[in-house]
Amino acid sequence: MSDFINFFIQSDPEFGGVSWATGLFWLVLLATGVYLLTRWRDSNPVRYRFGRQFALVVTVLGVLGLVVLTLNYFQVAPFDIRLWMYLVGLASLGYLGYAMYAYNSKLPAQIAAARPARSVRGVSRGARAYPANGTPTTPRAERPPRPVATTTRREARREKKRKQR
Repeated sequence: MSDFINFFIQSDPEFGGVSWATGLFWLVLLATGVYLLTRWRDSNPVRYRFGRQFALVVTVLGVLGLVVLTLNYFQVAPFDIRLWMYLVGLASLGYLGYAMYAYNSKLPAQIAAARPARSVRGVSRGARAYPANGTPTTPRAERPPRPVATTTRREARREKKRKQR
């Protein structure tokens, strides 16, 4: 256990491939957050609010990660240990996982709940119409199906024009 703790509290003098990869990861997070905050728009207010919240958190995590990485590179006293990079990296990955979960499971339900209910105008096909005195009217007889067209639409229009002259 002490070796595990010593690994995190040792200073990391090498600025190697893992550091560059995490720096690139945080730079991508920062760029994504800035893009979503400045340029991205959505017509759905629920999805827009989710995007703004996601962008704000991702931007903060990207800036925090790059600051810790820079302080680690210049070996500033309390920030030259590995613990800070692992904590910010774990927070970044944890938030990205949560955001994917929320986008796939919670956001569709919120969009559906915010969608306005459809208004129905008039009487639907299956409903009965009642007159003012409260007694039901007699239902209309079903219309026979329309015959299958023997002419094209163009020919039917020409015929209709000829009849109207």
